Amino acid sequence: CTCSEKHCVLRVVCVHMEYLERVQLVICKRNPAAAQLVHRGLFPCAPLSPTLAVNMDVLEFASELFVCMGPNEQAWAATMTKYLKARGHEFATADSLCRRFANALSHYQVLVRLVNAEMAKIIDSFR
Repeated sequence: CTCSEKHCVLRVVCVHMEYLERVQLVICKRNPAAAQLVHRGLFPCAPLSPTLAVNMDVLEFASELFVCMGPNEQAWAATMTKYLKARGHEFATADSLCRRFANALSHYQVLVRLVNAEMAKIIDSFR
């Protein structure tokens, strides 16, 4: 970004189905982390200064899974942590994924519902 705003570097752990990716984002007011992550197909765990982002396909999979069974983000996070560890990818601490994954999933599901509601309104207005 070539704006005159203050820029800083933010390190984010990105969770994909098969691997973890660590990225560094150069952020400013005009180019926030959340927008950069969404552009990459990732959903941040927090709107400002996220430290973790989850691939939207992973969030969609978890959302569909939790329709078929009781939602249990803690079990999902523990399973995903073990799965990724077996493939050579580890988190810094044992509880790193659980809370942040639950935040990302919750925000993602709210956003999907809002988008679906807005789309339904638009479609209904043309009927």
